[in-house]
Amino acid sequence: MATRMLLDRYEVGPTLGSGLSGKVKLATDTTTGQKVALKLIDAKRLESKPKERANLEREIAIMKRLSHSNIVNLRDVEFGVTWPKRDGTPKREVVAIVIDLAEGGELFDFMMYTGCFPEGIARAYFKQLINGLEHCHKEGVSHRDLKPENLLLSKDFQLQIADFGLSALTENEDGTPSLLRTECGTRGYMAPEVLAGTPYRGEAADIWSAGCVLFIMLAGFPPFQIASNTDWWFQRIRNRQYPLFWEAHLRSAMFSPGAMALIQKIFVADPGERATIEMIKADEWFRADDVPADTLAAELTRRKEQVQREKRREREAEERKKAEAKRARAAARGDETFDAFAEPVYRSVGGAGDGEGKGEEEADATPAPALPDDSVARFTYFYTNSTATAVTSRLSQAFSGLSADYDVTADTYKIKAKVSTPGGAVELRTRVYKAADGLHMVDFTRRQGDMLKFQDVFKTITEKLSDVIVAGPDELDAAAGEGGGAGGAAE
Repeated sequence: MATRMLLDRYEVGPTLGSGLSGKVKLATDTTTGQKVALKLIDAKRLESKPKERANLEREIAIMKRLSHSNIVNLRDVEFGVTWPKRDGTPKREVVAIVIDLAEGGELFDFMMYTGCFPEGIARAYFKQLINGLEHCHKEGVSHRDLKPENLLLSKDFQLQIADFGLSALTENEDGTPSLLRTECGTRGYMAPEVLAGTPYRGEAADIWSAGCVLFIMLAGFPPFQIASNTDWWFQRIRNRQYPLFWEAHLRSAMFSPGAMALIQKIFVADPGERATIEMIKADEWFRADDVPADTLAAELTRRKEQVQREKRREREAEERKKAEAKRARAAARGDETFDAFAEPVYRSVGGAGDGEGKGEEEADATPAPALPDDSVARFTYFYTNSTATAVTSRLSQAFSGLSADYDVTADTYKIKAKVSTPGGAVELRTRVYKAADGLHMVDFTRRQGDMLKFQDVFKTITEKLSDVIVAGPDELDAAAGEGGGAGGAAE
């Protein structure tokens, strides 16, 4: 298969994600050897949607202003680039946007799977968030959609602000401050003045959102549902009834007095009285000693391993539950005999069986692609020793059972699906890769939709396929580190 090159410089790799506007590919800058993220947007689509093109040009203009270690930086951009097919022949014209690759994943994933952060870790990330935000504001840029999903982590787990699609310039052409009027962002993180529909200062709105992120990092849950008068917790803030606000939250989380004092300075309904970045940086809690970078990386690495262990334990618990239900059904039929050979076969460590009837599985017409050596953090995946053809078929059955709209690309073992949920549609992609030890890895990537709903869909699918899910090499290594060893019994 020919290597696809773009701009005579970027060697294009696998797809990292995709959405309505285009795809994001892993790429290698051949002049430096660095991994980058390559966003490809269909130029023909932009021609038919002038508003989208204007928004894209605005986003690019804003990102060109920014260059900071705590921001996902724009490296290159070209309009009207010919995107080649896999055989190298021209396919279509795209806009190519090259940005930093955040190999550590989303901050949201770590909080979703491992809960709140210790105060030192939360403070370190809040400092990095404020440093990146300060740079934006100095360059006259307001982000307007700060939330954990838009805070990415570099390879060494340093925070980077991403997704400037809703950002705006906060200065007029003559350099004087301008007021913004568009209600945009994610409602749970939006400042009260934005939700109220009044003209607002983008900098103050960003600080409110940053305060929400800090609260969630410390507590593991949001401070309120929405900053409006219909919300009890926000009413306590608006009325400056902070003791009642904290009394309600301290039943479920712990905050130091210093952290509470800083959050109170940020959670002020009147933006004119809300803490500024200068006030935040002068705060005693904020100014406390940093967590060393190696300590931060070690903690996040440990949490990543914890995610893998928790997934493995969930699968083991599910298999035990199924086995108990099977025995109960047998007992109800009057069959008290336990047939060990009728039970699923397990690896020495792992949550699911090697799969009954594997010898009858359809062989793969073509091998699955090798698992990319891209160092990109993955959290929603599982391993199986079924053939790629068989597990793709099972995935199709699972999506069909969810009444999903889905499309299967059989030769590359890829499925694109759209699943309707009570909280809105979730679009995702599954891809089967060849992994070590004769296994396959099935990777799930969110394309559109709420992150929590995506996690629910992932959990539902893995429950449906639990009989073919096995422990992967990384899980076996983690289990060995816990003392089980490769030949030990499952927990």
